[in-house]
Amino acid sequence: MSPRQKTTFTYEYTVLGFLSAVPMHAYALHQTIVDSSLGKIWHIKQSAFYAIVARMVEAGFIGGFDSDDDGRGKRMLTCTAHGEVVFHVWCRASVAHARDMRIEFLAKLYFCTLQGPDAVATLYANQVLRCNEWLRQCSTVVSSDPFVHAVQRYRYGQIQATIAWMEEYQPTPYPFILDVTEEV
Repeated sequence: MSPRQKTTFTYEYTVLGFLSAVPMHAYALHQTIVDSSLGKIWHIKQSAFYAIVARMVEAGFIGGFDSDDDGRGKRMLTCTAHGEVVFHVWCRASVAHARDMRIEFLAKLYFCTLQGPDAVATLYANQVLRCNEWLRQCSTVVSSDPFVHAVQRYRYGQIQATIAWMEEYQPTPYPFILDVTEEV
């Protein structure tokens, strides 16, 4: 058994996010994810990706249909209704652990940005509440052990930095458009 315990499955939700937009065959789906902006924050090997897709089909999150559009008879994948619901709930919920901000929160932000300002606002509101909860938890535990105290202060500082980043970045409805109007 691996000492690392998996707490989230961001890859699976990412697959659902892309398939909820448009059906694709597995190879095209992998390439789309790798080539997207999300490819900047994480990587997945094609064989591991295919295993994830197979588990999701088995679990009923992904369905499929045969397509002969290109003459090669490929299996097109699509997000099921159940998969859509699960994806949308995940997308707007806060991440459970501070360590999940770097990958999972950014993946959620990616999809919420595509869904519009209301989705982004909901995600941010939920995450700020969770971050403040983490701060309260960190500040109530004080250790006399110097190493444990250093770890606690480090975590507290990380959470403070996360909150500061969220306050600074909080997107407007159009976060990538600059105001270039001139005074007349």
